[in-house]
Amino acid sequence: MRSRTRRGVFAAAALGATAVLAQAVPPNRWGYDFASSYDAEVAAPAVHRVHYADDHIMLMEVGNPPGYAMQMHGHPYPSIFARSSGRTNLGGGGPGDQYLEPAGGRNGEHWHSAPPPKGTPSLECTAADPQAPHRPVNHGGAPQHFYRIEYKRIDDDGPIAPNGRSAPVDRKIYEDDVIRLFEVSVPAGGSGSATPTLYPAVLAIDSARAFDALDAVAGAGAGRSLPPTGLSMPRCMTVDAGTPLAVRNTGDRPIHYYRIEFKRIEGDALKDHWREWYPAMAAMQ
Repeated sequence: MRSRTRRGVFAAAALGATAVLAQAVPPNRWGYDFASSYDAEVAAPAVHRVHYADDHIMLMEVGNPPGYAMQMHGHPYPSIFARSSGRTNLGGGGPGDQYLEPAGGRNGEHWHSAPPPKGTPSLECTAADPQAPHRPVNHGGAPQHFYRIEYKRIDDDGPIAPNGRSAPVDRKIYEDDVIRLFEVSVPAGGSGSATPTLYPAVLAIDSARAFDALDAVAGAGAGRSLPPTGLSMPRCMTVDAGTPLAVRNTGDRPIHYYRIEFKRIEGDALKDHWREWYPAMAAMQ
């Protein structure tokens, strides 16, 4: 996934009574310079379950139950949060949270969320830059539960791609009891599907051409995020069920984005039903 070599120990942070040493490594293109042993799916795999990965993205389900002793972990890539149970905590600093670099500016201070769409008040998304190692503490009565698309590369940062496929593609690449993840491509000169979305959805976008095309068809009731401060991408949108996304691609490059459809909207019901919906979380100690 990433190849980073160790350069030495540069910092230490207290984690309860245990000192955690951070190893400096060559930074990735976004400046993240922590060892891959901190990657969330490695350091805290019970909470961060990878459902899909390719050379572009990684889809991760995050489930942090009340009282769970989370491990210190980080996220090396820009990402989009998608959740249907309330707002993402922006800027870090939650009660009892611990940070490897408390004043480093990589603890959520640059994130931006989209408001929910008009008809689905619990649906929310957030555009995030890389997140330094941290240890969140959940003192609430419900789990923190959401999905996170991490971008290993950003479409806007690459060279102009060839037109590729001659017809639009709307391909389901993951499904579980809660969500369906689709990869959508519309070639130059093509149009997206006029079929309305079956479920409320979060659109995860990493190019300006895709954002502008979706912005034109999503309607006034959709929610739109800014990119993380200091970055131009990624961005996200929230849309209600029944939204047609028939984008027109008038440019010379394909339009490409991801759509996370929520088959179940958790909302306030998560507090009462999480043990039934997520028995694996209920068994975590």
